[in-house]
Order: sequence, then C-alpha cells, then structure tokens
Amino acid sequence: MASSALTDASEKEESDQRDMLILLGILTGLLGFAPLFLSLRLSRRSTSTQALTIGLYGLAGVAVSLVILIAGLLACAMLARDGLVSFVVAEGVVFLGSTIVYVVYKNVLAKRRRVE
Repeated sequence: MASSALTDASEKEESDQRDMLILLGILTGLLGFAPLFLSLRLSRRSTSTQALTIGLYGLAGVAVSLVILIAGLLACAMLARDGLVSFVVAEGVVFLGSTIVYVVYKNVLAKRRRVE
C-alpha cells in the first residue's frame, strides 16, 4: 500500500514536470516567433525598393528566432533531459503554427478584406 502511494506520487510529479516543460516550450516558441514577427513587419513597412534590404530584415529575424529556440532547447537538454521531446515538440509546433498563421493571415485573409 505504501509503495503504491509512492508510485502514485512519483507519477504525479513526473506528469507535473512534463506539463511544466510543455508550457515552457509553448512560451519559448512564442518568444522565438517575436523577432521573426518584428522583422516581417519591418520588411513590409520598409520604403526601400532594394530586395537586399528587405531580405536582410527577414534573415536577421530568422537568425535571432533560431538563436532563441536553440537556447531554449539547450537549456532544457541540460536541466531536464527526460522531458526534452515534449519541450521540443511544443516549441516547434507553436513556433511553426504561429508563423504559418501570421503569413496566411497577412497574405491571404487581409488581402481578401481589402478587395471587398
């Protein structure tokens, strides 16, 4: 009976840790999207007609986003290796999902609204 209570407590603790890592992965994914979001906004509002200037905004945003995502990945790998997969999946899904939603919104849905 006592060992059952210990295993239940251990499973509850592992579940809580996994949930916390998933939440941190979601927050890291959103934080990783922020530089990309800012660079995409800057490139759209740029008055420069040179493709190089607009491309550099995007490249800088992607580079900073990847640095943030990789820093989160390395921190999780060093501190909580057991939950690394759930952290990376949550981080990747949120980062890619937010990027896809933003690009589709800006390129498809916002243009439909202007036309009507």
